[in-house]
Amino acid sequence: MPDAPAASYRVVSATQALIQIEILDPEAFKGAAASQLRMGGYLEIGDDDGLRIVAVIQGYRIKDAGGGDAAGTAPIPSFVLDTQPIGFLDREGEFVRGGQQIAIPPTRVKVAEAETLKAIYCGAEEAGALCFGTLAQDESILVPVDGDVLFGRHLAVVGSTGSGKSCTVAAILQQGLKPSADQCGRGVLSNAHIILFDLHGEYATSFPTARRLDISTLNLPYWLMNAEELEELFIAGGERSHNQAAQFRHAVSENKKAHNAGYPRVSYDTPVYFNLEEVFNYLHNLNVEVIGKKDGEGCPKLADGTLIQQRGTRYFATRLAFAEQSTAKDTKASYGPFQGEFDRFLFRIRAMMDSERFAFLLKPEKTPGNPFKTADAEELMSKVIGYGSGSKANVTIVDLSGVPFEVQSLVVSLISRMMFDVGFHLKRTTPSPRDLNGDIAFLAVYEEAHKYVPKSEDARFRAASRSIERIAKEGRKYGVGMMIVSQRPSDVSETVFSQCNSCVVMRLTNPADQEYVRRLLPDFVRGVADSLSTLEQREALIVGAAIRVPALIRVDAIAATPDSRDIKVQQEWRRDWLDMPFARVMEGMRKY
Repeated sequence: MPDAPAASYRVVSATQALIQIEILDPEAFKGAAASQLRMGGYLEIGDDDGLRIVAVIQGYRIKDAGGGDAAGTAPIPSFVLDTQPIGFLDREGEFVRGGQQIAIPPTRVKVAEAETLKAIYCGAEEAGALCFGTLAQDESILVPVDGDVLFGRHLAVVGSTGSGKSCTVAAILQQGLKPSADQCGRGVLSNAHIILFDLHGEYATSFPTARRLDISTLNLPYWLMNAEELEELFIAGGERSHNQAAQFRHAVSENKKAHNAGYPRVSYDTPVYFNLEEVFNYLHNLNVEVIGKKDGEGCPKLADGTLIQQRGTRYFATRLAFAEQSTAKDTKASYGPFQGEFDRFLFRIRAMMDSERFAFLLKPEKTPGNPFKTADAEELMSKVIGYGSGSKANVTIVDLSGVPFEVQSLVVSLISRMMFDVGFHLKRTTPSPRDLNGDIAFLAVYEEAHKYVPKSEDARFRAASRSIERIAKEGRKYGVGMMIVSQRPSDVSETVFSQCNSCVVMRLTNPADQEYVRRLLPDFVRGVADSLSTLEQREALIVGAAIRVPALIRVDAIAATPDSRDIKVQQEWRRDWLDMPFARVMEGMRKY
């Protein structure tokens, strides 16, 4: 494209951060620029020495051209473009980030050509590059990103409902999972490992070969939980007394030791089996015990007069019948120190143990009557992260749609922590990647992340927040990356969001979300950021370390889309009456 006619513009001011160009003859300038002159567009600004700076249009203002001519023709107003330099084209036409002093004054201005755009976005093809979209202003231009940075240094995908967010997530992951021609020829899996937390059960259609774990196939025994997760599950936030927590910890720790005598170092946090029913018995006996007060007693006393010198095994084995409280000299006895203190605590534990809704956590069994125990930990953990016996899978979809709301964040916390621990201990016990012929890296995808890692300090989300924040801060050192997906970015933990080195921003309609995201963006894309509410479906702004220059792209359409369609209410209302399959609905309600 030729330079715009010199008489159609003039450079008003030029600094390393801002170049202002007044368009004196809009028609002539637009004629040279065709239809490509718009917010977020690119200009080439050059001088007589052949230096060409690439600048992004940030905004413009109208400038009154003065009075009309003698014939009464209305004046044609000019306008001033504010552009920010983002780099320059060297003598070989390669794009280089950063500023370079341009000769004063600049003498040539034109809209960036396709070759310039290709030099910006496609000039440095790398082994880790992947592409899931094209430049919005010129869809012939592919926009590659650095996959190693995108997945390894954390990514956020944000956008309001209807912006195409789920399809964008699927498009990104499908590109990342794409096997090489050699792998396809040999019929082997790539070394990709993705765990996708699917809150609405919509991603199975996008990844038909994925391992899907829902409430009917997910086995996460309570004994895999750490201290924080166990207490979040059983001890209500408003009732956290020191005695409840202390005695629960003691009972769990002692029961773990009793069932795992072959393990020399067993603590409250060690992921080994303990019997929840026995722990319940222990706490129940503490709650109702009676202490004999006759001379020489001073310990728990049963109804048959037996004195219990050590609670240990007797308290775990069964619920005991204790002596009556008495002030008489011959039968003197008084209630124990925890009398009645655990009533509500025990009621809560028993209610959860008896509910089939929590069976996948509290009563998981290999076969009827045969619960998972310590020896099964390897199989349980490997299945969740795509390994395990049977077929292997690059993607594990954890379908949370049927998981009781009360424990959704705990499920996310437990699996996230397991994934981090695997990466952590793999690195510690594998001196060199050569021992495995390479490295093993994971990606955790948190769909609707604001639901279980929110900005609030609610105790219900403490364990999940801590697990995900640990991945955010330390995960990349151990090959564990994360993708945060949310329609409400302003509600996501700032600790987590601030660790995302790349961000895909789609249409946002909430002012608080727009402002929150705008603060994270570089100055030279503020012009596009101001129009986040008007982005079209599948349009996205990519910024961050994974891309050479921030870009407004159109995300590629994919064939295997998530099942996230909305019901077309008016169309359905116009159809003939449909009978409700109540039997099927009630079966589902009873099941979940």
